[in-house]
Amino acid sequence: MAETVIKLRLNQQQLELMDRTIAQGIAPDRAALVRLALREYAASRKAETAGSAR
Repeated sequence: MAETVIKLRLNQQQLELMDRTIAQGIAPDRAALVRLALREYAASRKAETAGSAR
């Protein structure tokens, strides 16, 4: 799979939310948390489109 670079602009509140989520052990760092969120989003979109194709 090709690597894609994305750039996020997050405000202080969003960064604090990410840091609290990381502190809970959901992901080891911000980059990993973003990758997890993108994977989950892609999976939900895939399921959504598969469900609407019926």
